[in-house]
Amino acid sequence: MTTQAKQLDALDIDVVMRRLQQHPGDIVLELRISIPEADVLCCRYKGERFNVKFDLDYGVFVDRIGALSDSDMADIVRWLVA
Repeated sequence: MTTQAKQLDALDIDVVMRRLQQHPGDIVLELRISIPEADVLCCRYKGERFNVKFDLDYGVFVDRIGALSDSDMADIVRWLVA
């Protein structure tokens, strides 16, 4: 497991939500949803969609939905674990 993956797994959804709400910027929180296997934060970065999934079986990961580059995804992960 990479260092960033370990850092993502250490995240708490409520802490991430508060951070997104208190420090608005390039990342916009649109919606929080709960499904049986995960809690999901639906977000936008540079106008493109991505999700942060807090999965009970697989841990925390960032899921690209829109046309975000690999560099954009790396920026998002860095911001989340900072």
